[in-house]
Amino acid sequence: MKTLEIWQQVTGHYYELRLEDGNLVIESTDFSRELPPGLITELKIHKPELLSLLKYQEEADALLLESTRRLSQAWPKGCPLDSPEWERLEAELHRAYWTLDRRELTAAIEAREQYALRVFEAHRKEAAT
Repeated sequence: MKTLEIWQQVTGHYYELRLEDGNLVIESTDFSRELPPGLITELKIHKPELLSLLKYQEEADALLLESTRRLSQAWPKGCPLDSPEWERLEAELHRAYWTLDRRELTAAIEAREQYALRVFEAHRKEAAT
């Protein structure tokens, strides 16, 4: 079973996987449910890969938050980003996040930011005229 599939099954059973001080923590969000024994076995077998997945997610989330912060600081008042290109870049970002490839995610974040900054600059120029 692939690591991402294990994570999806665990969360599908209303459990949360997270890192805490470098350790894998499994916590129920619905205490009336139990994880199937086979899934518990998969968790034990694939613990190193799950730890890597969670570390990636922490790093990826930090990259996304930083990008969002940069865009929010540069965003001119009243400037819309709704466009087919923005939607395409958002979809590409979402896809890149789940590839679990930091380089691919970074490239998608950069492409999205570059597009937004071009839109922001065009908006500023138009507002100045």
